[in-house]
Amino acid sequence: MSIGNTKLHPKLIFCLSVVCGLLGVMIPDTVASQTTPVIRILRVTASGGTTFKREESWYLQARNITQADQKCAVRAGEKFFVSSILSSNNSQVVSPNGNGERLRDYWEVTFEKPLPCNQQGEGRQTWFVFKAHVQQLQAVAVR
Repeated sequence: MSIGNTKLHPKLIFCLSVVCGLLGVMIPDTVASQTTPVIRILRVTASGGTTFKREESWYLQARNITQADQKCAVRAGEKFFVSSILSSNNSQVVSPNGNGERLRDYWEVTFEKPLPCNQQGEGRQTWFVFKAHVQQLQAVAVR
C-alpha cells in the first residue's frame, strides 16, 4: 500500500483535530509546564470575602459551621499560594442536608502554607472553596 493511494476522510481529520484540541485545553499540563515551575495563586474575588471549609463541612453555609477548625474566613483581594486545585466538574454529589449545594461548584484546594486562621497547622492544608468566590491565577517562573 503506497501513501498515494491512501484516502484520508475530511470528517475523520476534522474529528481528530477537535478531539486533540479539546484534550489540549482540558489537560493543560504540556511539556513546557512540566519542565518549568508553575506558580499557582488563588485570589479571593467576592466583595464580602469568602470562607474556606474543610471536607466534612463543604456543603454548609459558613454561619452554620460551629467548629472553628472547620472554616477559615478570608477577605476580598487576599491571595494564597496553592500546590493544587482540583475540580469535581463531573461530580453528581449534592449536599446531604438538602440545601442545594453541589460539590461541582467547589474547588478542593491544597495550600502551600497554613491559612492565617490555621497557624497551628495540623498538617492538613486542604480546604474547599466556592468557585464563584475566587479566581485561579497561574504564572511561570522566568529564569
